[in-house]
Amino acid sequence: MKLENCPECESNDIGDQWVKGRKLQQYCHDCEWKGEPRIPEIKTIKTTKKVQVDQFPGFNYEIFDRYGHAMVYSRSYHTEKEAENVLKEKLRHYGEYHDAGPCTAILWPDVVTVKGKVYK
Repeated sequence: MKLENCPECESNDIGDQWVKGRKLQQYCHDCEWKGEPRIPEIKTIKTTKKVQVDQFPGFNYEIFDRYGHAMVYSRSYHTEKEAENVLKEKLRHYGEYHDAGPCTAILWPDVVTVKGKVYK
């Protein structure tokens, strides 16, 4: 049974450690108390996780000319809306003032969710 407080010093600063037989044992950070080894609780194994898309966190975009060549790599933005607003302004600018247009932009998300392959 997992305890909330140390039975010897009443501290709530107790943790778990792995011991022989792949069991968990509670121990107190404040005194030398160690509990009886127990069978660990069953945890659900997650098969998905969020992965950062780029080297730097945040939303970013790329703008390509009419031939498909990259012209602009943006900095990272905290929100999708902020990145989208700047992206739209840059598209308008390049479309009006350069021979590159019509341009195409890609807005990249901050993170994506990936699903792992399960083996047993």
